[in-house]
Amino acid sequence: MGKIKELPKLDRPREKALRYGVNTLSDIELLTLLISSGYQGVNALEIATNLISEFNGLYNLSKAEIFELEKVKGIKDAKALNLSAIFELHKRLLTKETENVENVEVNAEYLYNKYKTTLKSKHQEHLILIILNQSRKVIHEKTLYVGTEKNMCYSYRDIWRELYNHHGQYFYLIHNHPNSSCEPSREDKIFTSELFLESRRVNIPMIDHLIIGENGYFSFKAIKK
Repeated sequence: MGKIKELPKLDRPREKALRYGVNTLSDIELLTLLISSGYQGVNALEIATNLISEFNGLYNLSKAEIFELEKVKGIKDAKALNLSAIFELHKRLLTKETENVENVEVNAEYLYNKYKTTLKSKHQEHLILIILNQSRKVIHEKTLYVGTEKNMCYSYRDIWRELYNHHGQYFYLIHNHPNSSCEPSREDKIFTSELFLESRRVNIPMIDHLIIGENGYFSFKAIKK
C-alpha cells in the first residue's frame, strides 16, 4: 500500500480523527492510531488490517495475550503492551460503570454485567467469591482459584475462611467456562448442591452460584425456583 502519508489527506486515520472525531473511525482506523508506525514496505493501516483478520474481529483481538499479538508481523513488545493496556482499561471502565450505580440491588444480573467482560477474556477458569453484609451489600470480592475445570483445587475451607475473616452474612460464587457454554458440568452441579447445604449448616447462606459463558450466564438459584 505504501506510506499512509501518500493517501488522500482525509483518508488518513489521524487527520480524519482530528477533523471529524475518533468516533467516526472504523475499528481498523482506530487500531492504526494505536499502532502508529509500520515497518519497511508495510504501514500501520496494513498491520491493523492484518490484526483484525488474524484474530477474526475486534472482540477476539481484545482477548488475545501479549505473546499472541507479537506473532503478527509488525507488533513487537511495546505495541503489544499498548494494545493490551487499552483493552484492559476498557474492561475496567465497564466494571467501574457497574460499580458506580448507586443503591444497586446485588443480584445475578448485576454480577453478570459486572464480571462478564473480564471473565469472557480469560483463557482459564476463575472462581470468584462475592461476600455480602447483612444488608446484602458487597463488602469483599476475591478470586479463590485459577486453573482448569478438570483440576479443581479449592475447598469449602477456603470459602469459610474468607467469610469469617470479613464477617460475611451471605455470599455468591461466580466462575467462568472459557470459550464454551455456560451450562453446568456434572462436577459443577455436585459442588454447588453440596455447598448450598453446607452454607445453610454454617448459617452463612450462598445466595447463588453463577457460571459465565461465551453468550450468557447460568444461575443455580434460578433452577431451584
